[in-house]
Amino acid sequence: MPARQTVRRSVAMTPQLHARLRQLADRQPRPVSEAALIRRAIREYLNRQEDITGSRAHFRKTFRERVDALEAALTFRLDVLLALLAHGLAALLPLFTERPVTAAELLRAAVRDAEDVRRQLDR
Repeated sequence: MPARQTVRRSVAMTPQLHARLRQLADRQPRPVSEAALIRRAIREYLNRQEDITGSRAHFRKTFRERVDALEAALTFRLDVLLALLAHGLAALLPLFTERPVTAAELLRAAVRDAEDVRRQLDR
């Protein structure tokens, strides 16, 4: 059940704007009142206003931007840690295997092995 309207307002518009509103109402798949279209337009306008702190659209946009920034920062730090680990292992492994290995070789092998494990888990 729709929310009960408690505030009434009058809206003056040009005949051209009213004609456009009427055309839009007539093109709807189900009958819709001009008042319902005007309420929808106001709601969509307010949701797009980013300077309104309580706006859902503003919240979604700023939240998405913050998550994206955190994801980028986390990915960078994980890449740094992986590089440090690979370089450390590349320095230590030759002591045990008597075979030189580079950090890039270790990373390529780890990626290849991880992809193999993922494929096996997806079966």
